[in-house]
Amino acid sequence: MKYEVVITSSSKINNKGNEDINNTPNNTYSTYNNHKEHNKYNRAPIGVYFKNNGDNLLVRAHLYENSHTYNILKKEDYFVINITSPYIIAQSVYDDNGNYKLIKYNNHILPYLSEAYRIYIIKIINRKIIKSKNEYGYSDIMIIEGVSLLEKDIKEPPVIPYNRADGLIVEMAVLYSRLSIVDSSQKDEIKREMEHYFKIIKRVGDKNHIELGKKFLSGL
Repeated sequence: MKYEVVITSSSKINNKGNEDINNTPNNTYSTYNNHKEHNKYNRAPIGVYFKNNGDNLLVRAHLYENSHTYNILKKEDYFVINITSPYIIAQSVYDDNGNYKLIKYNNHILPYLSEAYRIYIIKIINRKIIKSKNEYGYSDIMIIEGVSLLEKDIKEPPVIPYNRADGLIVEMAVLYSRLSIVDSSQKDEIKREMEHYFKIIKRVGDKNHIELGKKFLSGL
C-alpha cells in the first residue's frame, strides 16, 4: 500500500553554531535546532511504499526529475520520512518554508518537521532511473529503495473527527503540483477542478485550509 508522507532532505549541513542539542543516553542520535541553514532544507510530499522484511522496514518511492528532492537524493544517501497531518502534506507542496529541526544519526545530520508525529531515518540502498509516460508526456523517474535505520515518535497525533477539507486540500495540492508540466488546455481543466474543491473547503474547512487554498489558486 502507498502512503502519503513528507520527505525532508538537504545537501550537507554545517554543524557549527547549532543550538538546543538534546543527546540520548547512548548517543546514537541527537536532535537540535539550526537557525542558520533553513534555506538549505527541502520538504516534499511523496507517496511511499512500506514493506516489512524480517527485522527491517523497507521503503520505496518514485521521484520525478527536476524536483528538489530528485536532485538532492540523486547524490545524498540519507533522508527523513515524516508522518504528518494532511494539512502539512499539502503545505509542503507550496514551498520549503517548514518548521525544521535537525536530527543527528551517527555522523549524518538531517532535517525533519517539528509538526511530524513520527519520523524514520532512511538510507538509500538502490536507485534506478526509468523513462515514464503519462497524460502529461515523458519524464525521467528515479525509483529509490531504502531501509529504515531509526524510528522516532515526535508528538502524539490528535484524536479528532475527520474533516473533508483535509482530503480536499491535499487534492488541490496534487493538482497545483501538475501546473508546470501541462499545456494550456489542461491548465484550464485543473483550474476548474481546484476551484470546485475550494468552494467545498470554504464551507467545511478552517482558516488554515482556506488560506492555503487561496495560495494555490493565486498560482493559477
